[in-house]
Amino acid sequence: MKRTVWLLAFLAFFSLAFAQQKAEDIIKVQCEKAPVVAELWHGFRGGAPRAALDNLAVEFNKMHEGEGCVRPINQGGYRDLSTKIKAAFAAGNLPALAQAFENNIALYIEADALMPLDGVISNLDQLNPLFVNAVRFNGKLYGLPFNKSVLILYYNRDLLNKHGLPVPKTLDEFISTAKKISAAEGQPVYWFRPDTSTFSYWFFNMGGSYVHDGKIVVNSPEAVKALETMVSGVKDGWAKAITSGYINQNFGKGVFGFSTDTSAGYSYYLKAAKFDLGIATLPGNDGKPGLGLVQGTDLIIFQDVDEAQKKLAGEFINFVSSPKAQALFSAATGYVPVNLKAVDEPALQDYLMDNPDFKVVIEQANYAAFEPAIAEWEQIRFDILGQAIKEAVLGKATPKEALDKAQKQVEDLMAGRIR
Repeated sequence: MKRTVWLLAFLAFFSLAFAQQKAEDIIKVQCEKAPVVAELWHGFRGGAPRAALDNLAVEFNKMHEGEGCVRPINQGGYRDLSTKIKAAFAAGNLPALAQAFENNIALYIEADALMPLDGVISNLDQLNPLFVNAVRFNGKLYGLPFNKSVLILYYNRDLLNKHGLPVPKTLDEFISTAKKISAAEGQPVYWFRPDTSTFSYWFFNMGGSYVHDGKIVVNSPEAVKALETMVSGVKDGWAKAITSGYINQNFGKGVFGFSTDTSAGYSYYLKAAKFDLGIATLPGNDGKPGLGLVQGTDLIIFQDVDEAQKKLAGEFINFVSSPKAQALFSAATGYVPVNLKAVDEPALQDYLMDNPDFKVVIEQANYAAFEPAIAEWEQIRFDILGQAIKEAVLGKATPKEALDKAQKQVEDLMAGRIR
């Protein structure tokens, strides 16, 4: 039943089967006949996100028959996508549209490659202002927030009920609850992946900021404390580092109690869980939910394409950011609806009725945190800070040693001494 409601709504709106290959075939035919074709390079490898994007394109193209066609083209994963876009700069064959993270946008702005979107997005006042502000650079708007997810708390209702404990609301309650249940069960119940996303939860909610006096700092006292919390959780037996596969892929290999993970994984958690799965806003401070890292991409328009393609691309981003399209996209994929009016649409209302927990995702989006929107952040996130977190969690260095090493690498990168 959980998938039936949104599936029927999706089919009713788009009037085609929820099948990726069929959508691709329809798009191929649509674009063969179109006088203008705007390519959209994306990083959706498959599954519901790719199918939903293809179906959005099909409907848009039907509405613009005889005028133009948007053709989504997968370029691999997100890092593959950014690599191919960089190569396209040199080759001079950029697409009209692409997905991009905020740090990618910063890089493309440096290359003077993007078309500002001020005055292009007609429903800007309906969009989540936190997401919109993240794509403003020097006062100009360069992206449309599109597929956005946010960190939330996943928990095992059965386990909490077994031990007579409530869902934790604060960081201190979170740690104490995990310790109590872990001691009773004889194994760690807070599961996490040793990466920058998990680190961000502890870091941001312990008062951390990556920017100090205009410089990137990854070894601040708050950063060390956050990483020490993750490391001590493993050593003290209340936290378990998942180093292979996603957390939901490890269900059944121990007692799962909690995880701080992306809302984009909600449907996968539901499918994998053999227990009563709950989600909640992140444990925070001062009676408020914790800050959750926002992930996912924005849609951008490259300015080095002809005016007809740019016009078509502008119409497409207005279409996909409309309340109806966002309601259907959110219900189909689990991404946060970036249009605030999407929650009033029947498709999302039906989905929320069938999946009331998903209201948590919408609420958590009001308590959002972002990583630095600088061109170098992708390398820092994965190759420097990400590696430091793994080294510390796996016991190859102390948290301070790992982060001090990472800070030196960050400074060398920003100064151009390494690439």
